[in-house]
Amino acid sequence: MKKLYAIFMCVAMLGLAAHGQAVRRLDPATQQARLDLQKKLVGNQSPESTTLCKYKFISGSGNTYMNFCVTKNGNIAKFESPSKQEFIQVGTIGEGYGFCDYDTETEYYDYAGYGDSGNWLAATTVSSSSTSVKISRKTSDGIYTLTQTITQNASNALAEVTMALKNNTSSSHHVGLLRYADVDASGNPDNNFDYSYRTGFGWDESGYGLQLTHVSGFALNGGFSQIVASGPNPCQIFENVGNGQAIDGSIFIEYDMELGSGKTGTTVDTYKSF
Repeated sequence: MKKLYAIFMCVAMLGLAAHGQAVRRLDPATQQARLDLQKKLVGNQSPESTTLCKYKFISGSGNTYMNFCVTKNGNIAKFESPSKQEFIQVGTIGEGYGFCDYDTETEYYDYAGYGDSGNWLAATTVSSSSTSVKISRKTSDGIYTLTQTITQNASNALAEVTMALKNNTSSSHHVGLLRYADVDASGNPDNNFDYSYRTGFGWDESGYGLQLTHVSGFALNGGFSQIVASGPNPCQIFENVGNGQAIDGSIFIEYDMELGSGKTGTTVDTYKSF
């Protein structure tokens, strides 16, 4: 009896392992239709907009393998973890940052392949190393400077994104700052999406997922998922918020802050596969 039980458990575990390794694949026609729809969601693209990788970070092996890259503007244009499981560099590449000046309803954003607001100056690389890059970018009106530090955390197989938004003026400003990603888990545009207070996540059934998680920053408004692949309107962030199954969606985290004269608001988020 014990021998039969042991055999049963071994077969059951092998079945579970096989199930866990299976990755759903869309049929080619559906895959292409989803990618074509992504192109229709692309907004304004200024001459500074880009999806080209400039800084590359690779670490680990097996389940700890991570391969991501950063553009000159501070967008994460690729995130692969574990090996051969890509989440961002699929179809239209969507990842980046945005914020709204609620006092004037002015939008500032750069969502890589999905376009940008066109009111940024060229980005400047402050520093770079084998494990991190620091990029500064001022708005064309001179009111704000966004400094991003994107760091490879090899031991935990995650990418840490620090955003520091400075108010360069002598008056206070009410702003909402966000981080966004179009998740195409395991190369599939259609995924499942949901969110909790501090995390937005998208995953492929029986496959892999990507989560964007709040670490620190005043004052967190929440983690969210969207029913569209493109980035949110920074001044109307709830327009497309929702969860669902087998949709081409996206995730973001948003912070609501009051920036006094010359003050800086800093947030820290991480990307990690699951």
